[in-house]
Order: sequence, then C-alpha cells, then structure tokens
Amino acid sequence: MNKFTKISAAALFAFFLSACDKPENKTAEVQATQAETKTTAVDTGAQDYKKFQEWQQLQEKSIGEAINSAIEKLGDKAKDAALIQTTMNKAILEQIENIQKSAATLEIKDPQVKVLKDKSLEAMALGAKMIAENDKLAKNPTPEAHKAFGELQAQLDKIAMEGQKIEAELATKYGAAPAPAPAPAPAPAQ
Repeated sequence: MNKFTKISAAALFAFFLSACDKPENKTAEVQATQAETKTTAVDTGAQDYKKFQEWQQLQEKSIGEAINSAIEKLGDKAKDAALIQTTMNKAILEQIENIQKSAATLEIKDPQVKVLKDKSLEAMALGAKMIAENDKLAKNPTPEAHKAFGELQAQLDKIAMEGQKIEAELATKYGAAPAPAPAPAPAPAQ
C-alpha cells in the first residue's frame, strides 16, 4: 500500500510536469498580417513560457509542502500506513483544487504555452481521478477496478508523452526551463 502511495504521488508530480499538444498551423494570411509583430509574439511566448514554468514549480512545491505538513500533523499516528495514504490523498486533492483556482488567474497569451497549461490541468484532473480509483482498488481489488485504474494510467501516459514533446519544443524555441525549486525535505518519521 505504501509503495502504491509513493507511486501515485510520484506519478501525479511527473504528469503535472507534462502536458500539451501542437498548436494549429497559422494560415498564410494570418502570418502575413502578423509578420511585423513576430518579434513581439516570440518575446511574449518566451515570457509566457517562463511565467508558466515558475508558476508550475511553485505549485509543485506547494503540493510537497502540503503533504509534509499534513503528515507532520499526524504525529504519532504517522505510523499507520492507511492513515498516511488517506492524509496524503486529501492533501493532494486540496492542492489540486487550489492549483486549478490559481491557474485561472495565470494570464498566458501564447497559444502553445496556453495549451501546455491546459494539458497540465488535465493531467492534474486525471491524477485526482487516479487517487480516487486507487482508493477503490485498495478497498476492493476487483478486475473492474484494476481495469479502470489501468485506463486512467493509459490516459495519463498519453498526456505525459504529449507534454514531454511540447516541453522539448518550447525548451528548444525559448531556452531551457528555469532550474526546479528544491523539493521540501520529507517529514521525519516519528
């Protein structure tokens, strides 16, 4: 169960980092009318990409801190694996809600970066569903529960591949992402 918890949390973090799809190709007319503002659009894209990366790192840090804080609050009860799992899931789900609210205020104009943001939110929503399915699977490990979890995992894998592709394109186009924020230290075992 503890291994499953760690895998679920790691998957959620990993898939949060990924997302996206290629933007639609612009027509010749649109390119002609925007030829003069091409430099500005590139600058906006670079700024938006940097803004998104910084926002994303802040959200990842907040998830880690929320998990650690929730586990620390358990005190002596932190030895119960089932309670730890439930506490971690609750903290992650609460943070996903906060991240979705925060994303609504994140102003991104570049279409490619906007798609990355949307796919990241989609990955988080699937991560939340996976947490719920994981709980069902732990309580009632039926073939149907395994199948449902596997289907969600396949969807998340697809989003991850798309996200890795778009991240590589954006990194090539605008430069490497800023260095990740250091992960918070895990809560000490008591």
